[in-house]
Amino acid sequence: MKRREIYRQLELGMLRYIDLIDVPSRDNGESLLCLKSENGLLINPINDDMAKFTGSNIYVRKTVAEKLCRITTKLKDKNGNYSLEIVYGYRALKIQEKLFQKFMNKYRKHFSGIELLEVVHRNIAVPEISGHPTGGAVDLQIVENGEPLDFGTKIWEFNKDSYTFSPFITKTASKNRKLLRELMLSEGFAPFDGEWWHFSYGDREWVKYYGKVFTIYKQIDIDKERNSQKAN
Repeated sequence: MKRREIYRQLELGMLRYIDLIDVPSRDNGESLLCLKSENGLLINPINDDMAKFTGSNIYVRKTVAEKLCRITTKLKDKNGNYSLEIVYGYRALKIQEKLFQKFMNKYRKHFSGIELLEVVHRNIAVPEISGHPTGGAVDLQIVENGEPLDFGTKIWEFNKDSYTFSPFITKTASKNRKLLRELMLSEGFAPFDGEWWHFSYGDREWVKYYGKVFTIYKQIDIDKERNSQKAN
């Protein structure tokens, strides 16, 4: 089988925009929490997209934060030199829209209509269904003594070998992807297998992956969230 066809087969197994658009959305009212670098959990924003909203901090929903802490403990049990590095969590919707348009411009010369949306969705989710603005999605990797393990591609390297099950990476990289995936699944996160680093809880991808009825997190406005917390 040719390399191109193998990638195509992998894409057929990924959740698509059309799979997610009609998922019923509810919110349980859970708050956003600021993650802290402690006990093997490292917080290192991958860029300054969210700086005007959150500074150098990363926010996620409360349950997501608790799950990440438990995963860190499990990871440390496997290797004391390993840490879980979070590079992205909550994303403001206006930032999601900006990133989406960037990829739309990149691919619109070659695709159109629903096909264009699906191609872009594999790189950056369509804003109306995206998980990062819910606070339930995270981008992360495992590091050893501060250095990322070999995952075959760098985190946020948007090419087809970043597909979780790409056969064109080393056995070591495949093993590391498997470890990360198993740890995240152990706490009920849903994987997006178009990006080995992306996992979510409570959003539309989580609903479809686990056969739930509706989301437990909707997209939220972080400024309104902060004002609500201050009022309480």
